[in-house]
Amino acid sequence: MFRLRYRSPGQETLLLPLPQSLPGQKVGDLFLSRRPEEVYEAQGNLLARFSLSEGEILEVRFPLKTEPLKHLPPWGKTLLFEPPEAWPGILAHKGHKVERAFGFLLSGQPHAWYLVDGLPLDPLLYQTLQENPTHLLPLGVAPEPHLYLGGHEGKRLLLLRTPWPGWEEPLWQELHPLGFQPLPFLRGLAFASLGVSALGLATGPWFYLPYLGALILQQGPALKKLFLRTPRHVLESLFFHAFALSVTVNPRPELGLGYLALFLWNRLRPSAATPKESPEEA
Repeated sequence: MFRLRYRSPGQETLLLPLPQSLPGQKVGDLFLSRRPEEVYEAQGNLLARFSLSEGEILEVRFPLKTEPLKHLPPWGKTLLFEPPEAWPGILAHKGHKVERAFGFLLSGQPHAWYLVDGLPLDPLLYQTLQENPTHLLPLGVAPEPHLYLGGHEGKRLLLLRTPWPGWEEPLWQELHPLGFQPLPFLRGLAFASLGVSALGLATGPWFYLPYLGALILQQGPALKKLFLRTPRHVLESLFFHAFALSVTVNPRPELGLGYLALFLWNRLRPSAATPKESPEEA
């Protein structure tokens, strides 16, 4: 189950996009905290009208199952030699239907991308993953950047599509999974133990190990795939956790220096995970 939330800044009447089943996402019954005045479909969106008073909170809860979309359409190959910011204009000029898409990554981060003839195109994540392929590890995925030339990783919610160019955005302010999420709690406990240990009161590894175990469960498969593509990014993470564990027992500065060196190297040197290809090889 997930929850979308909106707090009204003042008396207003507004349209909010409601989640619906689309390619890559299956949405169950919606549970709204208040009844909408009107619900209708427009340009492929499910929209609801609400009149809200100042400070009123509106929520919608819904079950969600997502799956990756993996397409590499012919137009995807033609983009590789062009700057990502130019992709929508290039495709629109060639006669493709280009739309703006708005929603959230399932981490809760608002996100925007494009739909080209209905297929997702995400220049931002393509470019980000070329520079740092660990960007989506919190979602438990380490996708190939080329997946974003007509697909996505299966960890997102599409709420609103608008004609391109256009800058409308969904007004929902927050997306959260419902139910207890152990990882944030364990992370807080682990870093609290690091702080106490740094003050000279050794806590031992017992507060850090549960966090590390939960992290392995969530990110382990993605880390394995990432290691096969770009070991230095995975080693950065391993050095960090090795140093953190040493702080709780017997600090090893060389591990911290190793992490710092890899941290700087990975951000100063372009990623080797996505070698340049000709369009025919993509």
